[in-house]
Amino acid sequence: MERKLIGIDLDKTTLNDAGEVSDRTRRTLQAAQADGHIVSIVTGRPVRLSMDIYDTLGLKSPMINFNGSLGHKPRQHWEHEYSFNIDREIAFDLLENAQMMGIDTVVAESKNDVWANGNGPQRNTEDAIFFPQDEANRKMLDRLNLQTDVNAILIHAENALHQSQIQHFVTERYGADRVNVKTWGGESPVLEVAPAGVSKDTGLDILRKAYDIKKDDIYAFGDEMNDFEMIGYATHGVVMKNGNPELKAIADDMTEYTNEEDGLARYLEKLLKLSL
Repeated sequence: MERKLIGIDLDKTTLNDAGEVSDRTRRTLQAAQADGHIVSIVTGRPVRLSMDIYDTLGLKSPMINFNGSLGHKPRQHWEHEYSFNIDREIAFDLLENAQMMGIDTVVAESKNDVWANGNGPQRNTEDAIFFPQDEANRKMLDRLNLQTDVNAILIHAENALHQSQIQHFVTERYGADRVNVKTWGGESPVLEVAPAGVSKDTGLDILRKAYDIKKDDIYAFGDEMNDFEMIGYATHGVVMKNGNPELKAIADDMTEYTNEEDGLARYLEKLLKLSL
C-alpha cells in the first residue's frame, strides 16, 4: 500500500466530546504510523494545548498549529519548520480599541509563548480551555512584554452579537491582504485573527512536499469550518458524521460514526486494513 498523508483535526474529530483520546483511536493511529503512514495533527489549537495529545497518540510526525500558521516537529529539528506571523502592532491596536469594539479579552500567541490582557471566558464555558488561565508562560499583553510578531490573535467578544461587527472592523482596519478574521461559529463569541492567505491546507501542502506524498494519497479529517480549506485541498477530504453541514457539502466522504463513536479510528482501520 502506498504511504498516506493523514491530516487530523483534534476537537470533535480525533477527540471525543470530553476532549479526550479514546484507547481505540490511540491504538489505530499508532498502528497507522507503524505501517509507515504520516499521521499529522492539523489543528487550530496552540502548541500548549496540543502537546499532551501529541504525546498520548505517540506521534513522531510534524504538527500543524494555529490553523496552518505554524508547522514544526515537537522536540526535534525539522528542516521544513515554518512560521507565518501577524504584526504585533495589530494586537496593541486591538487592545487600545477593545472597549469601543466590545472586546473583553485579546490573546496573542506564538510557538512557545502567550500574552493576554485577561482570562477570557469563565472557566465553566466550552471556550475557556482555549484562553490562558494560570499558565506559567502567560505574560501580560503590553509593549514591554510582547516584542515579537505572533502566529495568531484570539479575540473574545462581550457577546456573540458583536462578532460580525468586530470581524468587519478588523478586516477593514488592517486589510484583507494582511489578516484573515474567522469566527468559531455557533454561539461562541470568539474570533481568530490569522495571517492572510494561511489556513490548514497551507500546512497540509508543506507536509505533502516534505514527504513526497502523491496527491491521491492525501486524507484529511475534520468537522468544522476552519477545516474547510484542508478538506477541499485533500484528494480525500473526510468530514465527521457529527460535522458541520456546510463542510459535508464539499467533502469527498463522511465517516459512518461520530467522534463519540471512534468514527476516525473506524474509518482508518477499514481504509488501511489495520489489524489491532
